[in-house]
Order: sequence, then structure tokens, then C-alpha cells
Amino acid sequence: MPGYDLIVVGAGIMGLASAYHLKLNNPSKSVLVLDRFGAPGQGNTGRSNSMFRNTFTSSDNQVLANTSIDFYLHLQNELKLDIGLQLIGYLWLLSESQVARTERYVRGMKRNGIEVEEYSVEELRRLVGGVVTNLGDDEESSVMGLEDISGAVFGPKCGRLDPEKLVRFYANEFTRLGGKIAFKTSVEGLLLGPSRKLGIEGEPLVWQEAEVKGVRVTGGITGELEAKSTVVACGAWNNELLEPVGVDGHVKAKKRQLFSVSAESDGPLLSLLHTKGFNDLGLIPMVILPKSGVHFKPVSEERKFWIACEDEVNRPYINIPDRDLDSYRAEPSYYERGVHPVLAAYFPQFRNARPESMWAGLYAYNTVDYLPYAFREGNLIVVGGDSGSGIMKGDALGRIVDALYRERGDASLYGGVPYAVSKIGFERRDVKREEWVI
Repeated sequence: MPGYDLIVVGAGIMGLASAYHLKLNNPSKSVLVLDRFGAPGQGNTGRSNSMFRNTFTSSDNQVLANTSIDFYLHLQNELKLDIGLQLIGYLWLLSESQVARTERYVRGMKRNGIEVEEYSVEELRRLVGGVVTNLGDDEESSVMGLEDISGAVFGPKCGRLDPEKLVRFYANEFTRLGGKIAFKTSVEGLLLGPSRKLGIEGEPLVWQEAEVKGVRVTGGITGELEAKSTVVACGAWNNELLEPVGVDGHVKAKKRQLFSVSAESDGPLLSLLHTKGFNDLGLIPMVILPKSGVHFKPVSEERKFWIACEDEVNRPYINIPDRDLDSYRAEPSYYERGVHPVLAAYFPQFRNARPESMWAGLYAYNTVDYLPYAFREGNLIVVGGDSGSGIMKGDALGRIVDALYRERGDASLYGGVPYAVSKIGFERRDVKREEWVI
């Protein structure tokens, strides 16, 4: 049975960031990444909205995101590596009740050094042409329970990037350091065995200490692969590998949908796309509406908007998702009957906008506090539960996985920021629930 010091399952942002930092800080160790897709980031990483922000209520989320964003800015601005990063910002449009609740969030962020700006409704109308802040007696808006906009919050150190370019950076650097990646190789299960083998039939027995010995694979490589340590970093599919060996991954998946609308030949939409005053790029920020988490972002190079929605209550959780992501399809009726009426009420520019394309992927939610998990059980390390923010915290989580492997109490995040790895573990978890979830 071929053997490695480390096997990492998953070549998305979590797996490749972990593999890169593991190989960087443990150069003598043999590290193999396994993924059933044919290239880096072809699972949910490549289907994501590709956004990042540091505007969280949880101080832990702030640190994980802020240091990762700083690393990505370092890649693009100092190392001149194009990862498609644009600091367009996030703009939350708030109802009266949301303004009151958000004031506490904003105070906490400012105390922790997170830059946040607040706008009155008058300032918002001056900045964003065509936004409807007073819905008046509009019957459809009343039926949907839409509320007037009473203010806004803007996060400038927020934006978008190209996830495939980012994971290619990690993959290329990992292999340059001597790491290996096996694509089109499906991990069918974890191999369990006794920490001290006695040669007794049925091992590990209940009185023996059991540990993960490696993985069972099919496809590009077939058979059993032995590893001294195994990292499970396959996002929404973590439970598929963990539950059969009795390990709780603490995550559940939900389908998320994206709709792409063209502004190419639409004057009002094109003007909205190029709204000035928020960033150096002269683009509208990512905009989050007061109702149902409907949000849109500009994709300027394509002259398009990507539109999505946070349908929290009536979207079922999926414990072990189908391996075929194409089985999760975007629903045209979801846009037509759910998202579009809300969008057009606040931004009439979208009244005639229909999707040119649409797709779906999966978020891996930690349903307890909406912060990621990274923990170690023996020689098994698990990272996941990023709750839709894997890209924006990916570098920090990769460094935490490396610290767990080296049995360090603190990880050194980008910029030398220390972080106690036990905080996002399971046994001694010490975080506050995230309140500002999109």
C-alpha cells in the first residue's frame, strides 16, 4: 500500500490552502492532494459567488477574514499575481428595524478596527441613482412585506475575486514545493485501523485505540493509500467520509443559486453598474437588500450582474449531498416569483431583467454559530463549516490546519497575527455566534 506523510482530501479553497501551508512549513513531508474533479476548484469553490468581506459581528470571523484578505491583496498588489481581486465593497440597505439592530454591530466592528461607513437615506439616494427608498402604497410591495429603506452600511474592504485563479495559485505553489495532486480520483472512504496493530481478526476492536490510517480510492488511482495523517477538506461532502467512522463534521449543506443578468444593451442597468462614489473602480458595490437577503454584484468585465438570495427558512438542509453537482439545478421560477419581485421593487432598473444563465452549488453550513470548524482527532484533521465564506477565510484556515498538524497552540495568520487554534475546534470551542449572515 503506497504511503504518504499527509493526504489532503479536496482540491477546493480549503484543501489547497491547507496543502500549501502544510508543505511550506513541513518541506520534508510527502503530501498528496486527492480530488474527484479534473482540475483545482471545480466543486463548490468554482460555483460560488466569489465574494469576500471582513464585516462580521464575530471577532473571530473578522480576524479569519481580514488576514486572508490581506494575504490576497499581497498576492495581487505586491506579487503582481492576477487573482481578479476588486475592492468594490459591500453595501447593506437597511429597513428602520434593521438600522436599529445594526448600530450595535457597527460599533463592535469599529472597536475592532474594521472600517465601516454609515449612510443616511438621503446620502444613499445621492450616491445610487434610481434606488427606491420609499415604497409608498405599492400593493405588490405591501403583499411581500417589503419595508422602506431607512439607511445603509458600507464595508470598503470587501469585494470579489476569481476563485479559479486563487486556487490555481495554491495548487501551483504546492506542486512547486514538491507536493502532488491526483485529480479524477474519488475518495470512497477513510481507512480505520488500530494505532498498534496486533494482527487479530476484526481490528480495531473496542478495547483498541482506533485511528485513520489512510483512504480508499477509485478512478485515477485505485486501491488503498496509507497516510500518517489525513486532512478532510471537502466542504459539503465532509460528512460522507466522516460519519462512517463515527466522527461528527458539524456541517450541513444547502443549495444556493446564482442568476446572471446582462446590462450590455440596457442603459439604466449599465448606469447602475457604473455607479461612482463607492470605490476606485467606479462600480456599484455588492448590494444586499432589506428583504430575504436578495443581493447583487457587478461583474464589470462581462457587463453583467450576478444575483442571489439567502432563502434561509424554506430551503432544506442536505446531510450527505449527491456527488454530482449538476443534480442541483437553478430554478427559473425561483428567480421569477421570488427574487425578481423584491429586486425590481427597490431597483426598477431590473424590471425587465431576465437571466442569461443560472447555476447552483452548495454551501456547507455550521448551523450552530456560522463560524468554520478546524479540529484534530488523533491523526485526522477536519476543516469545514465555512457557511458560505470559505474563500474569504481560506488562507487563515489553511494556516490553522498546518498549526493543528504541528500541534501548535497558536497559528500564525498572515501579517504575524496569532490565533489560538482551539477557538474554532470542537472540544474547547470559544467563539460568539455570527449575527450578520448573508
